[in-house]
Amino acid sequence: MGTPVDYVGIRDEIETILQADTRTNEARIYIEEEPQFGLSDYTSAIAVFMDNRVTPIDVQSIGAGKRTRFNLRVSFWVVAFSMESYRKACDARDTLMGQLELVLMDNRTLTGKVATSWLEGGEMFSAKDQQTSTFTAVAEVAMVLDVSAINT
Repeated sequence: MGTPVDYVGIRDEIETILQADTRTNEARIYIEEEPQFGLSDYTSAIAVFMDNRVTPIDVQSIGAGKRTRFNLRVSFWVVAFSMESYRKACDARDTLMGQLELVLMDNRTLTGKVATSWLEGGEMFSAKDQQTSTFTAVAEVAMVLDVSAINT
């Protein structure tokens, strides 16, 4: 018996937080699902994926085997669309990204689901869909969650 890391609970809590906060809930939110983008429904989206987990040796307790700490990396991909220009798409992306960062900073423990968390930056890029003439701007916000599994 023991207490495994509650990956499902963490994922569900992230979704609850993003949908409940007015700074992020106007964007379409995808939680570990294939995003279906389109301007007809939303001009921005946040796609969330659990990327990887590591067990840093320097933070393991002397009772290794009974408790293991993990750093779980979660990627939040902010996507914004514009029919007008790259700049409009980038402005919308940057605004939503900033709001997302504030929401995550306000919820460092994900309502008690994790010990703590921190932000680590991420990738940024933009592109134009030649078929639809839609400008798309994307940014990653990486978040590391400090979680533990306990073996009793």
